[in-house]
Amino acid sequence: MSERPSTAPNSKDTPGELLASVDALRRRTRVARHAYWLPLVLFGLLMAVAAPLYVESVESPALRANQDNPALTGLGGDFLERSAALGWYWLAALIGGYLLSLYWYRWHGTRVGVQTPTRAYVIAGIAGTLIGIVLPIALRFLLLNTATVVSNGTSWATMPLLGISNRGMLPHLVIAVGLLVLARLERSRGLTAVVVCYVAAVVLVNIYFETTDFAPGDLSRFSFLLAALLPAPILLVGGTIALVARNRKTS
Repeated sequence: MSERPSTAPNSKDTPGELLASVDALRRRTRVARHAYWLPLVLFGLLMAVAAPLYVESVESPALRANQDNPALTGLGGDFLERSAALGWYWLAALIGGYLLSLYWYRWHGTRVGVQTPTRAYVIAGIAGTLIGIVLPIALRFLLLNTATVVSNGTSWATMPLLGISNRGMLPHLVIAVGLLVLARLERSRGLTAVVVCYVAAVVLVNIYFETTDFAPGDLSRFSFLLAALLPAPILLVGGTIALVARNRKTS
């Protein structure tokens, strides 16, 4: 019978060898448990699919009829022409994406024998989606329907958040919150690095829009498309790298 190397503790091992065996077993278990590549790729693809809804028509904004969008489309961004369709898309995409991630982790855990607890991740994502629906309403109320002292005192937060919301990028923050929770659950530095880069891209895009003094006509029909898609490659590339690295470690 041929002998195969094993990192399982042996009664003849020294204390140092036992610790090394335990550490190796722990590393292998952590690698087998990690499955965050799919949520990264999934949400990156959902952003790409939404791209056509961020493109404006050639018609001048001044000539368009005023939109009376339902409250549930708060995820779609008031500045966008197709905000209603975009809001409903993100409502379905976010909830569906988080539920699909939950199913993926359960299937993966059953296959490899060790599973990351993802309930907190899914709860954070769905709760963030629901908060994203009502947040624009609350922000506008604070800004427009409260005392001057209150509106001025909270403008440092309400104005940037409203800018993110109006540009249809609030779903990006919902995705970021969920992925940050997942990084904590996975105890993964790699996922944390991807999420930090993703959040930085979202913040920088919105700082650019907030600080640039756009004159009438400066924004093209593709301006919001670029804003919405710039963070997406970070998730797609990060997910692809995570998948390749995991396959190499487990092969």
